[in-house]
Amino acid sequence: MYDEKNSSTNATIQCRFNVALFLRYSGTLVVILGFIGNILSIVVFSRKALRSRSCSIYFLALSMSDINVLIGYTFENLLYHGYNIQVLSNSFMCKSIIFLIYASTDISNYLLTLAAMDRCILISNSTIRYRFCRKLTAKLMIICVIILFSLINSHFLFGFHIDNDGFCLPASKNYNFFYVNHYDSYIDIIKTVLIPFIIIFICNIFIIFKYTRRNTLISSTSIRRKNRRRREKDRQLTWFLLSTSLLFIFLSLPSEINDFVRTHLSQKFQTIYACQLWASTTLFILIHQINHASHFYVYTLTGPIFRKEFQKLICLFQKQTSKRNLFHSLKKQSLTIHYTQHNDIDDRRLSSPFQQTNLNSLERLSFQLDV
Repeated sequence: MYDEKNSSTNATIQCRFNVALFLRYSGTLVVILGFIGNILSIVVFSRKALRSRSCSIYFLALSMSDINVLIGYTFENLLYHGYNIQVLSNSFMCKSIIFLIYASTDISNYLLTLAAMDRCILISNSTIRYRFCRKLTAKLMIICVIILFSLINSHFLFGFHIDNDGFCLPASKNYNFFYVNHYDSYIDIIKTVLIPFIIIFICNIFIIFKYTRRNTLISSTSIRRKNRRRREKDRQLTWFLLSTSLLFIFLSLPSEINDFVRTHLSQKFQTIYACQLWASTTLFILIHQINHASHFYVYTLTGPIFRKEFQKLICLFQKQTSKRNLFHSLKKQSLTIHYTQHNDIDDRRLSSPFQQTNLNSLERLSFQLDV
């Protein structure tokens, strides 16, 4: 993308179909829905009923990382190619946004991988599940993943710079060759997609096998109510994982395969079909962002426990709002009544001073009789 900035821009103008217009509307919709969904996922997974599970901690961190991916996509791609707003015009923004895109994408994929490993170890009969499937272990693993992939992608912080035309590009020819022909084609595919895909695929196959076998054994035995609830939460968290994993596989691979194929196309072919290549690249990048924007909606569709906690959150918000409105209305009503009573007393005092004098004298008389 970066070494073909001129051809990409010209291709967008020369295309019969307006890629920038498509990106402006569809990309903006994906980003807005993604921000809303990930924020709601953070709130729901932070609730007491879900945050006690180690897998929920991974999903919580995954939602935070997905927000960073969408932020990087907005600054680097959507604003520039959709709205013609150049944000990466200074050195700091250039380096930090490119770093954020790659690091947060890696972190999101490996958080999903850790969630798959957590579910796989949990349903196994190994004693390691008592040490691995814990909240503290999940938090430590998340910290390790963040540090590891921040260091792996730290070369973007000194590998990119702003050229004389104000574009964010590789700083040297050697780094440009390494980035285009090695990192963005081979290394990134293996590191970001292939390794997580293999681990998640193996874990999912094992989880499906164990659950189908366990259901036949559990159906013939009676389980306590508390254990049944705990197993139901674990089962639904596992379905979260399976659906999110399938989403990751189908939505992330096209973009990475496109990056790999484009590096092996001849310069003549890229020049002739520049418009088509740019349009397909834009579409594949947008599909990749849908993976990071749609997790909340997948959780809501596939998980009754997630929907239940989300409904409780909405009901709690409605109750707090109704209580707040009731408090304000009662306070306003009491102030109105107090003001009205005060005016009535003043009016009586002003309108009937003789009645007030007689009333005071009667009170003094009654007091003397009592004494």
